[in-house]
Amino acid sequence: MNNDLFSPVASLWAATTPPRPASPALARPLNVDAAVVGGGVTGLSAALHLAQAGFSVALFESYEVAHRASGRNGGQVVPGVKPGPEALIRRFGSDAAARMMRFAYGNADYLFDLIERLRIDCAPTRNGWIQGAFSAASGDYVKRRASELNAHGGDVEYLDFDAMRAATGSSFWPAGLREKRAGSVHPLAFSRGLARAAVEAGAAIHDHSQVSAIAPDTGGGATLTVNGIAVKARHVVLATDAYTDRLWPAVAQSYVNVASAQIATDPLPVSLQQQLMPLRAGVSETRKITYYCRIDPEGRFVIGGRGHSSERLDPSTSDQLRRAAVARFPQLADVSWRHGWACRVGMTMDDLPHMHRLAPGIWTAYGYCGRGVAMGTALGRVLTDAVRGVPLDKLDYPVTPVGRMPFYPARQFGAALAINWYRLRDALGYPA
Repeated sequence: MNNDLFSPVASLWAATTPPRPASPALARPLNVDAAVVGGGVTGLSAALHLAQAGFSVALFESYEVAHRASGRNGGQVVPGVKPGPEALIRRFGSDAAARMMRFAYGNADYLFDLIERLRIDCAPTRNGWIQGAFSAASGDYVKRRASELNAHGGDVEYLDFDAMRAATGSSFWPAGLREKRAGSVHPLAFSRGLARAAVEAGAAIHDHSQVSAIAPDTGGGATLTVNGIAVKARHVVLATDAYTDRLWPAVAQSYVNVASAQIATDPLPVSLQQQLMPLRAGVSETRKITYYCRIDPEGRFVIGGRGHSSERLDPSTSDQLRRAAVARFPQLADVSWRHGWACRVGMTMDDLPHMHRLAPGIWTAYGYCGRGVAMGTALGRVLTDAVRGVPLDKLDYPVTPVGRMPFYPARQFGAALAINWYRLRDALGYPA
């Protein structure tokens, strides 16, 4: 692999989409209906929907829109959430869980409809997504999960060994399930398309405009400090996910930061492409420390997994990903890997995205646990509903209190221990 590509922005996606002119940095005080902090998928979707609802909107991004995880993820569009329907019903009750599941299982439909309606050029494909069982025990798990999902509005099919091999071109997985509504996009192009649509709807986007403070106002809303300049907003959407840090400490203390890393080949020879992943559906696994892979529309093989650094792909991680690719697809043993990159993502302890009302007029959503493309886009609409005053019990996603992680100062050390524990469980074949 080319070591020159071990940089924060040397992703396949940055190399294969035209540059976007930076929006102007904030240079004067503002007074707006709604301020959106963060230029990733959630923030861009919220800005779009707020502007379409008639609000005056300003979005502030420290770098450029989609500079981080929203422009560097794997591009998988996977509906639903990780916990199963029965777990959601136990936690939220049958009515709230049913509303939540209709929303979550339909969020891929919503995203692809949005792409078509807004004419976003982002190479959308809709060939499904496959979750491969990593062991015989997890094979039983995916069979039960397929049945449970279909009983509550999902659209998945169970794949036995022969069906899994036919779908993936690999004998690595003993079984799996295929989520038929899923697909993929070019994530950076998709995010930039959302930005274009938000501006066309009337939102103002300010790149290179760091929000250093959010001070709630007595009557609701807040005063933001942006590049040292005061911005008054009646409503605020905090959409910073894994990069919240000191901006709102209670949120930053409610999840764990992990690094996600990916590598990608050049377009493979057609003869080799025909041997790999014939359905062109993305694949991940039941393992807690999972790998995920797909072939992009130009025939590049892309694989991702847990990394060591969120800003730079280190050689040991790239070697680990290459070995994982070859273990699953031996035909890749001699290919060249052209691109390598990493990003930081937020993982919640309950494997669910969280949506909170932080103060009167101030809302947030974060913690997508690997499903941020579809869920972040859809939650941008739900955040708009919340700003519009839709009652909490009528929102499509539950609003919960912020919960600080126990022993927060040691969370990253604890996360490292947990990752090693999950790796041991994975090695022993336990399902996720």
